[in-house]
Amino acid sequence: MNNSNLVSIKIKRKEFIFFSFIILFEIFLLIFNKDLAGSLSIIFLALITFYFSRVYKSLGTILYVALCVRLVVIFLGNNFIILPDSWGDATKFELQAWLISQDGFFAVFDKFSTIKSSLLISWILAFVYSLTDRSVIMLQSISMLFGIGSVLLGARLANKIWDEKISIKVGWILALYPTLILYSCLVLREAYVWFFLLVGIYGIIFWFKDKSFKSVPIILLGFSGTTFFHGGMFIGAFVFVCVLVLISFIEIIKRLHHLKIDLNSLAILALLLIITFYLLFEISSIPKIGSIVGLFDVDQILEEIRNRNINRAAFPEWTVPKTTIELIYKAPIRVLYFMFSPFLWDITKLSHLLGVLDGMFFIMLFILVVKNIKFIWTDRILITIFIILVSYFVLYGLSTGNFGTGLRHRTKFLIISILLVAPWIPKIIFNKKPKNINNKKI
Repeated sequence: MNNSNLVSIKIKRKEFIFFSFIILFEIFLLIFNKDLAGSLSIIFLALITFYFSRVYKSLGTILYVALCVRLVVIFLGNNFIILPDSWGDATKFELQAWLISQDGFFAVFDKFSTIKSSLLISWILAFVYSLTDRSVIMLQSISMLFGIGSVLLGARLANKIWDEKISIKVGWILALYPTLILYSCLVLREAYVWFFLLVGIYGIIFWFKDKSFKSVPIILLGFSGTTFFHGGMFIGAFVFVCVLVLISFIEIIKRLHHLKIDLNSLAILALLLIITFYLLFEISSIPKIGSIVGLFDVDQILEEIRNRNINRAAFPEWTVPKTTIELIYKAPIRVLYFMFSPFLWDITKLSHLLGVLDGMFFIMLFILVVKNIKFIWTDRILITIFIILVSYFVLYGLSTGNFGTGLRHRTKFLIISILLVAPWIPKIIFNKKPKNINNKKI
């Protein structure tokens, strides 16, 4: 038997196992939950996963495993256990979607102006509910669609930034990472936010590699989508524009040094400056942010920190700045607390252990960034991702007051954090030793 036949048998066996699992899952779902809409949604999601597994054959097993693991979590969470963060916002978003949908599909459009920014996800999901029966599993399957899409997109981005071998590594991490699995299975905004953020990052990579304006719609779609679901994500788009302004300015200075003037570069710089000033001084109603200028209002920052530092999972009181001087040296501490907490001394219940493990992983990623910062700094794509990432950590670090909310927020940035240092992730996670990319030019 030749190699092509062996590969064919292996692929068929893999798909047979996958669809056998889906059929078994559907049987259990109908027996335990009697949810026809949820069952049909899962079948649709399985078919989409199958399609992309055939298109990207090297990622096929990863996508199958990612979906199956998430389906197990959804089944357990709906029948036997209470998943972390499966109450509160998750139940509120689902209930609001049902209430908004009660007057029919077209009536949902009219309710947009009355919806709070934090409930925009409910407004989107209300369109689905207006056409179907109520089904939590169906809405969870939509979150899974974006979660599985993020596994695929994250792996593809790793391939574009690094190479295919590293993309496989990234794919397995994204498929099996606990918090990515968890928030892909709940009716929350996280899966939507990080998916559209990845779309924006894809556009950025496309921009730097091809210098094509075709990447602009992708960037706009990505950052508009991620900002729609959480206003604070807008800061990434603003920082990217600032990075482009700086790069364009440096390039023009270099050309002037050689007595050359590039009219296209001047036009791009002028356009970018207009966009920057517009974002700074004309837009004042960004959800969660207000205005960009307002982010530099010290009194507003101090008040925001005081108001957010609440409940039993709150950051220690000594991290709350009372004055401008205290803000200078306590701000970095709060950012680090946001990135790495809860620490061992913060544990008060079993569910906090998930946060501790997640914090330890972020500590490892932070160390890898520090160790390889020189290499990151030499590459425009990596340094742009790094600067955007830092802006997010600073903004969310200062505006988050407890490690429960912090865990959800920093999961938004987990995938791009992994992409930044993917080649250097230790082989304790993967058996194969990553390539030495220090001499690779991107």
